[in-house]
Amino acid sequence: MDKNSKFVFSTNPDYSPQANEPEQREPVKKTTVQTLKIYLDKKGRKGKSVTVIEGFMVNPQHLETIARQLKQELGTGGTARQGSIEIQGDHRKAIADKLTKAGHKVKLVGS
Repeated sequence: MDKNSKFVFSTNPDYSPQANEPEQREPVKKTTVQTLKIYLDKKGRKGKSVTVIEGFMVNPQHLETIARQLKQELGTGGTARQGSIEIQGDHRKAIADKLTKAGHKVKLVGS
């Protein structure tokens, strides 16, 4: 039986689900370090520049919190959408510094 599946029903009268399941499951480890990509984007914005931060693997509420903190510290507008944060203007270096201090691994793309 697959280790990710659960026993539901068996027509075999001699079947014992305890005999086939492992005694303890291994805990899921979070060893992956997320690398955030920061780049400047102007496409589809009528020539206005937007700093985009991609690569977050967090829930949407936490992403909104990070976006709100960055907007307040930089004194600018922006939004969090579809796993990325968009900050109005070119703030790549300032955002990279703030996220590095917060413990994230950052990569500037297209500097």
